[in-house]
Amino acid sequence: MAKFYDTLIWEYIKKPWQRWLSLDKLAKSYFDYQMIGYKDVTENNKVDFKDVDLMFAADYSAEDVYITNKLYQKQKKEKITDNEVLQSIEIPLLEVLKDMELCWVKVSRDKLKWTWVLLENEVDRLEKEIYKLAWEEFNIKSPKQVWEVLFWKLWLPKWKKTKTGWSVNSEVLLNLANEFPIAKDIVDYRHYSKLLSTYVEGLIKLMDDNDMVYTSYNATVTSTWRLSSTDPNLQNIPVWNGVSSQIREAFISRWEDWKIMAFDYSQVEVRVLAIMSWDENLLWAFKQWFDIHSRTSELIFWDFSSENRKLAKAINFWVIYGISAFGLNKMINSWVKQAQIYIDKFYESYPKVKDFFEKTIEVAREKWYVETMFGRRRYIWWINDSNSLIRQSAEREAMNMPIQWTSADVVKKAMIEVADFLEKKWLKSKMIMQVHDELVFDVYKWEEEVLEKNVKGIMEGVLKNAPIELKVDVWISDNWGGAK
Repeated sequence: MAKFYDTLIWEYIKKPWQRWLSLDKLAKSYFDYQMIGYKDVTENNKVDFKDVDLMFAADYSAEDVYITNKLYQKQKKEKITDNEVLQSIEIPLLEVLKDMELCWVKVSRDKLKWTWVLLENEVDRLEKEIYKLAWEEFNIKSPKQVWEVLFWKLWLPKWKKTKTGWSVNSEVLLNLANEFPIAKDIVDYRHYSKLLSTYVEGLIKLMDDNDMVYTSYNATVTSTWRLSSTDPNLQNIPVWNGVSSQIREAFISRWEDWKIMAFDYSQVEVRVLAIMSWDENLLWAFKQWFDIHSRTSELIFWDFSSENRKLAKAINFWVIYGISAFGLNKMINSWVKQAQIYIDKFYESYPKVKDFFEKTIEVAREKWYVETMFGRRRYIWWINDSNSLIRQSAEREAMNMPIQWTSADVVKKAMIEVADFLEKKWLKSKMIMQVHDELVFDVYKWEEEVLEKNVKGIMEGVLKNAPIELKVDVWISDNWGGAK
């Protein structure tokens, strides 16, 4: 039994689609009780909490304790505090996340400042080029001025109408970028501007006097059971090549001669699909250590090319999400009929995958929920709705949730087991970040070998008695960017 408990975690397990889950909302929903708001005691965030009158602060804090206990007693009475997912995954994970948050991450201020200069130069260059192509200066950050220049002055093809004019979102501009240089430059301008303001400037603001950043991991935010992080948001640190990759290179070891090591699950969702569906062809491909995207390319297109592999990768990924031919057509820039042919050929190549999805939908219609390999349930109350659009959306959820949520739990289980290994072996290396399917470590200079062998083994063996093991790629470098 864990040493602690979290009432919000259970509420999140029960209703993961709830947004902005909070104690205030639960108090109102369950007990019809209106709690004192944070804004009430801080005068709409104008006063720092440490400066709030002691009596007001005491009332506010005591109320949190009272409602939390009241909620716990309710859950205990309902006999849900011993839920297997709660006790074997979510509660143990809290301690791991606590240790990671307290561990902090070292960032090179000099590297960030150098990247700042590079990005500023690139933004300035793009700005001048856009003005040149537009034959005038305008506010590139203003959607209204952008569409006026593109669609009124330059007569570029219009795509999506909005209430105030024409859309110039990323989808529209990326479509135009294939033919019109100014659209591509605006896409790049937005990209580099965001890198500069959000990541470079943002990270520098969050660094302490020792050049450390402390992120907060959120366990009750995403609807997919993936972890998220804030201040900084590590999940969105760019991984692309070029100038943007320089940002990851600023994440370094805290001590000289230490290394950064990254362990990344390879194609975890497709492997989970193979395990859950027991499709012989898919399992065989993984047992032979084939590149699954190349294998799918050969089965669908009867030959291999880099372009076909790219298409196969999109098909492998999006079929898991129950995508329609119309949706796939948009993703791969094809015709709807052609996209349907690709989907049909995928199911012909992996017939038990289709059987698995059909059975999953059938069970969901009967029981109103789908389930992961670890027993986590997702209730889909609208699976039998009379509205076909709502029903089809629910069916897509039923198809992808067991795969997506199992994959998320694989990472969580790995974190718990790895943390336990580090503690039992008294290792000095530290698990410092979790980003998507990747665990990142600050590695002590004499522990590289033991960490690589054991962490990789733990992560690959998380799914006990599975017909195939998961696959983990390992990188080591002086910085996070190099460890990929």
